[in-house]
Amino acid sequence: MKIKLGLRGGTDAINHIIIKIDDLILVTADNLFLVGEENRIKTGKNLVQLLDSLSRDHEISVGENIANEIERELNLNEGELNKYKTSI
Repeated sequence: MKIKLGLRGGTDAINHIIIKIDDLILVTADNLFLVGEENRIKTGKNLVQLLDSLSRDHEISVGENIANEIERELNLNEGELNKYKTSI
């Protein structure tokens, strides 16, 4: 099973992170633009834990630009999503 990450929002603000698993699409419940710093940090930590868990049995694909935007928006350490980056 291949898992892909994406973003929903405009060029000036990311609203949601999208996780696509085959035909299933999961979207973060909170609008990241509105939730505040504390909730973005919490979402970032939870996302990394989820990806680490899923990566044991599944291939995860995140485009380089998407990974960089997610790291920036969720206050993750630079390069934290490197292990999932793919060149698109």
